[in-house]
Amino acid sequence: MKWTKEVQLKDGTKVLLMPEVKKDLEMLWEMYSTLSEESLRFLLGPITRKRIEDWIENLDYDKVLPILAVVRNESGRDIVVASATLSFSEREVFKHKAEFSIVVHDDYQDKGLGTQLTQHMIDIAREKGLKKVSLNVFTNNERAIHVYKKCGFKIEGLLEKEHYKDGEYSDDYLIAILL
Repeated sequence: MKWTKEVQLKDGTKVLLMPEVKKDLEMLWEMYSTLSEESLRFLLGPITRKRIEDWIENLDYDKVLPILAVVRNESGRDIVVASATLSFSEREVFKHKAEFSIVVHDDYQDKGLGTQLTQHMIDIAREKGLKKVSLNVFTNNERAIHVYKKCGFKIEGLLEKEHYKDGEYSDDYLIAILL
């Protein structure tokens, strides 16, 4: 399948990067429903089963291209351990760029997966002829910022009081890579 790639993590674990399809609902829900509070604090809005069902039901690779990272666990069952998306605008003035997002399950952080999945998404963006990939990232999400910078992203600006969550405001960096 197009946009599929096998990668190996620092610990030797083999991971299949592949486009999300409708049959992935249960695996995707299992990943999101087992994220730690630490990981959830960097996501916007509650991640409910209904929200994930809507993502799956409305899959349209021309609007949003979701790529999953899948591993086979000790019991031989495939599990989703990360998810990344490129979101495309239908407006002509923005067709040259995509918005990026990524979530790596706690159990697979610090193993090189975030970097490899981010690089895979950059490669896909290049293949699609895009000129820019951007995202907003919480200024205190140091782990993610490190990965983005390692992959060539640069901070373009500071968005003050961009979010109000859990009773406090937080700032974002607008961060991007030119292709």
